[in-house]
Amino acid sequence: MNLEHHFASLGEAFSSKTLIQPLFEQRLVEFNQALASFLSIDIKSSTTKRILNGEETLSASVSMVYAGHQFGGFSPQLGDGRGVLLGEVKGADGFLYDLHMKGAGPTPYSRRGDGRAVLRSCIREYLASEAMAALSVPSSRALALYDSREAVYRETPEAGAMLLRVAKGHIRFGHFEYFFSQGKQAELDQLIEYCLKHYYPECLAADSPLQSMLVEVVKRTARMIAKWQSVGFQHGVMNTDNFSFTGETIDYGPYGFMEDYEPDWVCNHSDHEGRYAFSRQPGVGLWNLNCLMRCFSKHLERDQLISILQCYEAELQSHYDVLMMKKMGLSKAQNVRDLLPTILTLLAKEKMDYTVFFRLLSHLEVDGFTVLLDEVVDRDSLSHWFDRYQTTRLSEGLVWSKVSHDMLLVNPKFILRNYLAHDAIQAAEQGDYLPFRRLLNVLNQPYSEHPESELLAQRAPEWGRSLEVSCSS
Repeated sequence: MNLEHHFASLGEAFSSKTLIQPLFEQRLVEFNQALASFLSIDIKSSTTKRILNGEETLSASVSMVYAGHQFGGFSPQLGDGRGVLLGEVKGADGFLYDLHMKGAGPTPYSRRGDGRAVLRSCIREYLASEAMAALSVPSSRALALYDSREAVYRETPEAGAMLLRVAKGHIRFGHFEYFFSQGKQAELDQLIEYCLKHYYPECLAADSPLQSMLVEVVKRTARMIAKWQSVGFQHGVMNTDNFSFTGETIDYGPYGFMEDYEPDWVCNHSDHEGRYAFSRQPGVGLWNLNCLMRCFSKHLERDQLISILQCYEAELQSHYDVLMMKKMGLSKAQNVRDLLPTILTLLAKEKMDYTVFFRLLSHLEVDGFTVLLDEVVDRDSLSHWFDRYQTTRLSEGLVWSKVSHDMLLVNPKFILRNYLAHDAIQAAEQGDYLPFRRLLNVLNQPYSEHPESELLAQRAPEWGRSLEVSCSS
């Protein structure tokens, strides 16, 4: 494992030296071999094992310091309270990727916490990040999962665990907020140059490299959130310290994949005011970007910053239109805008499963509508919508068999339903990782039929609809 240490070289103003502190009787229980091969990491190497187990000291492993707006309130200093950036490794595409261990023990930013993670949260993050990657949503990835016999105390004692995560970068909006709020201009400039060099080198040739980079950050964020909305994903904690400067989904805590369609659905039991409800995610993304832009108020004029932010809505809407055109099997954005609001209103009224609806729609032939009618009470409204939909598809001159094939490639059969994660976690806590691996297998190939795993595509049973997820998850 050829580790490089570019972020650590920025100096102690940006991070603190931190080592992995091994858990009691920890063991490697899952390893992402495909991702490891992409990163040229050999898990069988004794040196690699010692590094990841915390048995070999890395002189440049660090925990990062940053700030952030949390539920709208500004926290001037946060940081990796339970994470260690081991360094960067080069992928097969020639780009560098961070290796970051979650649950590695106390850091200078733990704020009196134990710096640990529990098996429950590590499994949830492993499953979510891999599911998102398979759905083509920019995301951190899971490389390795460790369990242990060490008790970690939350509401009750739980099994301690560690998760090795991979991302293009772990720099957050909150990194820039930290240095800007403290008036540390030299460090802010240093961070800007670092990001230009390592994440946005194509912007260096622009007349204004910073402005060019920020436009790209805005657009990446917009495209990421458009994809969240299209697959029915809710992040749960869209704080600025949880937003990646490289446009990846990071920090999976109380997330959720929508089942029954509810525009104002809140997956996080701790979000009492619904600040991060599903329908509010696009607006929160813009709010977070506005916080980020303030950090560059001494580098760019106000009009320039406003112009950068104005890229957001158009990018999000156009990308969402493209995604929903594919989901609906249509070729014109205006047709999506005409048809989508009506069917989403009906889905909400009928409390119909979002994923199931689009999967069933993908299977439709010209005269095969009965299966969808059987899913609703208001058959007349759905029939009227389908007549419009059918007329629209025919007017576009599309071949239905080809359209159905293409729709099945973008409308998943399998999503990470909360009750499935719950079942996998309960089994793993008893030492049985087979349900976790079975679930991971279908999430890695969510568009395939997997007839042997048909149960994993079913809606949640009644008990599974009331499960709560909070920040402690």
